[in-house]
Amino acid sequence: MSDLEVTGGAGGLEVAVEELRRAAAGLRRSAAVVEDELGPDWEVASWLLLRAPPGLEAQLARAWSESGELRRRVWAAVVRLRELAESTRRAADSYESAEERNRALVDAVHEQAMVVALLVTAATGRAFGLLDEGRGWDVLVTPADPVVEVVPVPTSAESLLAGVESLGSEGRVRVVELPASDGTTTWVVQVPGTHGSWFEGGTVPMDWPANVSLMLAATSASSVAAATALDRAQGGRARPGDRVVLVGHSQGGIVAAALAADPGFRRRHRVTHVVAAGSPIDQFPVPATTEVLSLQHRNDPVHVLDVSPPPDRASWTTVLATPVGAAPARRRPLAAHELSGYRATAAAADRSSDVSLQRWRTGLAPALEARAGSAPVVHEFRSERRWQNRDS
Repeated sequence: MSDLEVTGGAGGLEVAVEELRRAAAGLRRSAAVVEDELGPDWEVASWLLLRAPPGLEAQLARAWSESGELRRRVWAAVVRLRELAESTRRAADSYESAEERNRALVDAVHEQAMVVALLVTAATGRAFGLLDEGRGWDVLVTPADPVVEVVPVPTSAESLLAGVESLGSEGRVRVVELPASDGTTTWVVQVPGTHGSWFEGGTVPMDWPANVSLMLAATSASSVAAATALDRAQGGRARPGDRVVLVGHSQGGIVAAALAADPGFRRRHRVTHVVAAGSPIDQFPVPATTEVLSLQHRNDPVHVLDVSPPPDRASWTTVLATPVGAAPARRRPLAAHELSGYRATAAAADRSSDVSLQRWRTGLAPALEARAGSAPVVHEFRSERRWQNRDS
C-alpha cells in the first residue's frame, strides 16, 4: 500500500509552525552575534593612513577601502538576517492564525451537528427506545478464558489490531500485561467494535446505543467495561511509571479516545498511546501527553460521523488510506470499515518511511519492548450491561 496520506504528528503543521518559530529565533540570534562581534568601529582605522611607513601607503589605503566595503556587506547581511527572522515569524503567525480560524469553524459545525444528534436521539429514545442506552444500569465484568488459543503478542500497530480482531463478540475486553525492558509494565487494553443491539441498550455493552452515548456524552457501558477490566487486571499492582496503551476498532476506538480524554481516568492511569481504527474521534480532547494513531479509510462512512477533519497536532497522527481489496461501496457499504482492512493499513503504517509514522513507532517501541525472559500475561473479560431500573 503506497497511498497513505498522513496528517499531523512529527511532520504535521503544528510541528512545522514550531520549527518556523525556532528558525526565526535562530536567525535573530545569528544577527545579534555578528553585530556584537563586529561592534561599531570594525574596520581599518583611517588614522593609520597618516602614519603609514614609506612604501606602505598604497597597501594600507587599499586595506582601509576593502575593510569598509566588507563592513557594509556584513551589515547588509545582518539586516537581511533580521528581515528573514521577521518574515519567518510572520509566516508562522499566518499558518497558526489560519489553523485557528479553520478549527473554530470546524468546532462550530461539529457542535451544531452534535446538538441536532442529541435532539434526535432524545426524541427517538423517549418515543421508541431507538438508540437509547437507557439509565439505571451497571456493568458486570467477569474473567473469561481467551476466545483464541494464541493471543497475538503486541509488538506493532498491526499486531495491536490483530488482538482486537481476535476478541470476537460477547462483550469481550482484553488486557495484556507486558513487562517492559525499562522495568515498568505496559497494560494494553483492547476493545472491539460495535456488536449487540441496534435499538435500545441490550446486555452487550458495545451495542449501537453505546455509540451514541459515547459521541454525545463521552461515556457508555462499553467505556465502563473497558475501565473496569483494566482495574481488575491490575488488581492494585500498577505503579506510577506504568504505561497504558488503549486500542480499539470502530466503537472500541471511541472508547479508547474517550478514556484517554477523561481526567478521572488519567489521574489513575498513565495513558501513553491510543490506536484507533475507523473511529470518529477527531473531536475528543486527548491531551498532548498521549500519542494518538488514528487509522481512517476512504469510503468508510463511520470515521466521518463526528463531522470533523483530523487534528494537525504533534501528538496526533492520522493515516488516511484506501483499503486493500475492499468491495465497491455500492455493493458493500461498510466494506471499507472492516477490521481486516484496517490491519493491512496498520501494517503499511508500520513499514512507512513517513517522518510522522517513524516518530510514532519510535515513541511506541519502549512500551512494547519486552523485558528479557518475560512473557505477556493475558487477562480476558466478558462484560454485561445490567439494569436495576431501565427507566430510572
